Amino acid sequence: MLLGAVFAVLVVVLGLALLGLAGAVAVGAAGGLAWVLRPVALGRSAARYLEKLTTHEATFRVLSDIRLWFFDRLAPLIPGRIGGLRAGDLLSRLVGDVDALDGLYIQLLTPSLVALLATSALAIVLSSVAPVVAVAVLAVLLAAGLGVPALAERAGRSVGRLQVERAARLRQQAIDVIQGLTDLVANQAVPAALADADRASMRHGETVERQALIAAIGAAATQVLTQTALIAVLLVGVAATGAAGDSVGPTLAIAAFVTLAAFEAIAPLPLAYQMLGRITAAGRRLREIAEMPPAVVDPFRPIRPAAGTDIRLEGVSFTYPGAEGPVLEGLDLTIRAGEKLAIVGPSGSGKSTLLSLLLRFHDPDRGTVRIGGLDLRDLAQADHHERLGVLSQGTAILAGTLRENLTFGAPDADAGGVDHALRVAGLERFVAELPEGLDTWLGEAGVAVSGGEGRRIALARVILRDAPILLLDEPTEGLDAETEKAVLAALAETMADKTVIMITHRDAVAQAMDRVVRIEAGRLVA
Repeated sequence: MLLGAVFAVLVVVLGLALLGLAGAVAVGAAGGLAWVLRPVALGRSAARYLEKLTTHEATFRVLSDIRLWFFDRLAPLIPGRIGGLRAGDLLSRLVGDVDALDGLYIQLLTPSLVALLATSALAIVLSSVAPVVAVAVLAVLLAAGLGVPALAERAGRSVGRLQVERAARLRQQAIDVIQGLTDLVANQAVPAALADADRASMRHGETVERQALIAAIGAAATQVLTQTALIAVLLVGVAATGAAGDSVGPTLAIAAFVTLAAFEAIAPLPLAYQMLGRITAAGRRLREIAEMPPAVVDPFRPIRPAAGTDIRLEGVSFTYPGAEGPVLEGLDLTIRAGEKLAIVGPSGSGKSTLLSLLLRFHDPDRGTVRIGGLDLRDLAQADHHERLGVLSQGTAILAGTLRENLTFGAPDADAGGVDHALRVAGLERFVAELPEGLDTWLGEAGVAVSGGEGRRIALARVILRDAPILLLDEPTEGLDAETEKAVLAALAETMADKTVIMITHRDAVAQAMDRVVRIEAGRLVA
């Protein structure tokens, strides 16, 4: 960033020198310096190229670092703090809002520094050759470099905030349409969804047009002031030289050309400060997430997990922030080490919340969750999660190969472990029919696999983890009877020596477990 600023300053210095020499040559006052024009012009072009190269490289690196920083702050908030936010909103912050920050360095900080130095250089040059002219030109220059940007910033402040908000809403609307397209088609709701997207697009377009209008007015005002400064150079210079009894000489030409070069450095400022509202709004949206405290934190001095895998919930109550009542209330439950427990109950009764507490995505409001006799709040989250194998209700297939999707939870798994997981999960034939085997690309959100195949892939992940405790949420949801039977058979081998808690609505699944408990309205009833 510093190197880019140096090149930007060099561009202005060479520009002042180039136009100053050009003015001197034009009036025949350059003496033997005419030959310098060509190397100065070539040097300015080279400096401009190096400026663009270094400032953009620095910006891309900074934006990359900001995205990693934001993701690093985001991960501990999922799902306890931001589980209610839509994916489109988070994506808009991670992509659009971070992109909006690119103007902070390239469009704002560097041009401001360059304009300050150009103004100082102009003041020195004009004061040395024509002090009276310097006063008039600098007054106009300050109006162009301070007044116009200040007015542009004020005019663009609210518009920039609206632009960020409406751009985020438009991205979110587009993502919702794409991700929900199947349901929209099935419910004949595509026209309504597209109409909502069109309205969001029109509102965003209105803010873009307002920004363009402000930019045009700012550019026009700067251009008018530039011409005003040139006129001031000529009028004040002629009056001064006339009063002194001298003819209008080369000094006036040099002053006019140098003034042009200085105003070239001032020209980007109105647009830069107009975008300040957009930049600050984007930064505020990023900080809203990044500065949010996580729902759970590691203890100052965590203890190592115990070897035992027995689980106990003692008087556990939990209420989601903003909810009217508790999801779980006074829950007491003991699962012995190696026991297979099925949890049944109506939707919304607190079953998935119970798994979230076991994963320590949340801490209970009252009561204690213990594994191996230790309170989960005394353990580091990473150490706790290392002992868990999780099969969630939603099968997450990432945009990558089948191998990558299988091993992202167990990156050190060897070929033998992968083959075993494929066999137990019943994926051997599926892999054999793929064009590139395990290296076949599965596409965005697993578009290349069916629902049943996705569940088997998720099951293979759990097998590869080989964790002593399994938390399974509706492992056979959405599967036909034949596929469900095959998955249950695979699970039986996987669960043999592990402590298992399984949420299910399916009788066949519950019957395969050692014990079944029923939860209704957050309480254990049977």
